[in-house]
Amino acid sequence: MKMTMERRQFLTASLAGLGGIVFASDLIRGKRAQAAGRRGEDFFFVQFSDTHWGFKNPAINPDFGGTLPKAIAAVNAWPKKPDLVVFTGDLTHTTDDDKERRARLAGFRELSQGLKVETIKYLPGEHDAALDRGAAYRDLFGPSYYVFDHKGVHFIVLDNVSDPAAHLGDEQLGWLAADLKKQNHAARIVVLTHRPLFDLAPDWDWATPDGSKAIDLLMPYQNVTVLYGHIHQVNHHQSGHIGHHAATGMMYPLPAPHSVPKKGPIPWDPAHPYQGLGYRQAEARVRQADLALTELPVVKAADPPAKEQVVKVTAKKFEYSPSVITLKRGVPATLQLTSLDRQHGFACPALKLQAEINPGKVTEVKFTPDKVGEFPFHCSVFCGSGHDQMEGTIKVTE
Repeated sequence: MKMTMERRQFLTASLAGLGGIVFASDLIRGKRAQAAGRRGEDFFFVQFSDTHWGFKNPAINPDFGGTLPKAIAAVNAWPKKPDLVVFTGDLTHTTDDDKERRARLAGFRELSQGLKVETIKYLPGEHDAALDRGAAYRDLFGPSYYVFDHKGVHFIVLDNVSDPAAHLGDEQLGWLAADLKKQNHAARIVVLTHRPLFDLAPDWDWATPDGSKAIDLLMPYQNVTVLYGHIHQVNHHQSGHIGHHAATGMMYPLPAPHSVPKKGPIPWDPAHPYQGLGYRQAEARVRQADLALTELPVVKAADPPAKEQVVKVTAKKFEYSPSVITLKRGVPATLQLTSLDRQHGFACPALKLQAEINPGKVTEVKFTPDKVGEFPFHCSVFCGSGHDQMEGTIKVTE
């Protein structure tokens, strides 16, 4: 998917997906924005959410131990690395066993640190923190709500899960108010949280009871985007000028709000493995004011079998037509050889091809090119004075 929009719009429209690669650039309006923007520079980051490490139900995800490593490997393989990776909660799957909870959190932390990026930021989900009010999470990862700045963008990490009733609470709201007072109203602000701050589906536990208080505190600021997880699917919502963008989950998808009588993980579909799990790449090209969004699955679906390449080749004194045969590497090929005058030959030593071509008959040479390059062929049956000049090339490309 590719979108084009004004630069000031791109963040609020784009930050979604399990791994939303996000450019944060030119999010400020007006002359004050331009002055503030000079202090920052373009960058991109990745959002992972709802990895549920420790989940073990093969009916829901038979690759429960491999999905997250596959996504990490995919990000590590990118030639250009993101500045940072953020995990927006439910790092692990819930357990009543305190010891097991800590073991899962520790295992997740070790695995996530295999990301080849300089900065990784975390926040808890209710699966990580609700049963012990965030004690294990804080021991292993540090504070559950905090702020940080990166290249002119102010990130605010909120905790709406350590309270079992999913409140932010007066203490955290007071902390948020104090932090916002330090910010210019044109500041570029990205809020990271687990649950939606608005009432998406309270009866499905998709809400934050006092989230509206946080939104009210953020409302005076012109450029605010909220990234969250929890609902295991992409969802976009606007609170006035504030955009809220949910990410897909890593372990299993959930149904759309109120689309079924009761929410629950969507079972694995063997015909469409990893469906609903993936990440989004968002690339902002600031000069062109373009935003390119690409949805990427955790595992690329198998490509359909490539169609066979069939090339008709005619031979006559002292030439082949075509004399250059272009083929794709790895795609089965058939050369249909015919002669317009007398017997000729066809030999391509580098590809180990050899055939006789007789008038009035079609000789088929079947093979699958397995290497890229240019490979000469020639007539291998003496056909007269120009025999030595009867030659051509098979060109194999990716």
